Amino acid sequence: MRWSVLLIEVDIHYVTQKSIRGSIVADHLASLPVFDGRTIDDDFPDEDVAVVTSLSGWCMCFDGVANHSGYGIGVLLISPRGDHIPRSVRLAFSDRHPATNNIVKYEACILGLETTLELGIKQMEVFGDSNLVLRQSHGDWKTRDVKLRPYHAYLELLVGRFDDLRYTHLPIA
Repeated sequence: MRWSVLLIEVDIHYVTQKSIRGSIVADHLASLPVFDGRTIDDDFPDEDVAVVTSLSGWCMCFDGVANHSGYGIGVLLISPRGDHIPRSVRLAFSDRHPATNNIVKYEACILGLETTLELGIKQMEVFGDSNLVLRQSHGDWKTRDVKLRPYHAYLELLVGRFDDLRYTHLPIA
């Protein structure tokens, strides 16, 4: 509190770590306007920042967000050599059938698994902050929400195409 008072005197506002949401990247992607002719920049300039280790070599991190600005998902694939392959998509749902945050998380996980299968990857460790999606895709929890059942069924088809798939829950701080 003392530092906050001292910083306010010089017009600097301190924000605690707890107020920063874990899905800040997905929030940002959802807020971007979509233009058909826009080129996609796949550069990942801070690749040394995102370091995740895996026993099988390949890792996938996924996240998604649904808010008043829209829906956005992001996936980061990390190769055994440390190469980073980012993908991000802004989703469009109709106003009559809006998506929930869990649906968007499922979409993010599905995008990541589809991408890895396209690359021929059959063993991978999956990291995500959605305990619901990870536990349901692992089979620990049943999918009771009717809206999530089609997503879960498709995710099960994708999971069946892998030789080894491990899940790690990364809780939001």
